Amino acid sequence: MTLIISAATWDKELKSGMRQEALIPLAREAGCAGVEFRPYWQNIEEEIPQIRKALLENNLVCAYASNEALLAGSQQETLQAIDSLKAGVLLADRLGAKVLRFNVASGAFDVSFVHTSWWADAMKQVLEAAKSLGIVLAVENGPDAQKGNPQVFKEIFAVLPELELTYDTGNWLYANTKPEAALDWFLPRVGYVHLKDIICENAALKHGHPGTGIVDVKGLKERIEASGYTGIFALEFPGGDKPMERVFKSLAYLG
Repeated sequence: MTLIISAATWDKELKSGMRQEALIPLAREAGCAGVEFRPYWQNIEEEIPQIRKALLENNLVCAYASNEALLAGSQQETLQAIDSLKAGVLLADRLGAKVLRFNVASGAFDVSFVHTSWWADAMKQVLEAAKSLGIVLAVENGPDAQKGNPQVFKEIFAVLPELELTYDTGNWLYANTKPEAALDWFLPRVGYVHLKDIICENAALKHGHPGTGIVDVKGLKERIEASGYTGIFALEFPGGDKPMERVFKSLAYLG
């Protein structure tokens, strides 16, 4: 299994001055294969070459989890979002990333655009660019009822069979969907995996690290592996005040 850590786990530290290059020795300390980087850049032109050099020196891989999306509320906004997604592909390539994870949308969106020729043509250009660079494009099920709606993904994948899924083990619950049911539908489309748990407190859901909540993260991970999946799994959850401790607890739980 290719298992990496995510910058999301160090959200507080990265927003307080820590640079993402510092995650590389932490991945090695945890015995993980690399890092999922995110848009926490302080000086992107300086950081990217430093990160790429350090990854090569340590024989580590990486993914890039961008904030880009493939849908918005109008045609103009959607085409602008897709242009940004195309730029995200180039940024991922500069990092040497194997995967570019992105979102369904950043706000309100119109899923009917999926069935238009202008949307399909624009997205196919992005897919072709990613393929030429050897990058997996994988859209994530977001942690809410709209961006995690399985029907939205069924419509998207019906139009774009080359697109893959970032399967987040926890986020399906925000769309009132069992993760196991989502895997029944989308297992052949999985191109990247986020491993997180969901904790239910006072009828509210919140993210947690694997083994602390109501999701069978280990069972889902094992089922994905058994399918023949050879891609990347990322530990992706809030680190709180003890990110490395939560990483090691997750690793112990996952076995």
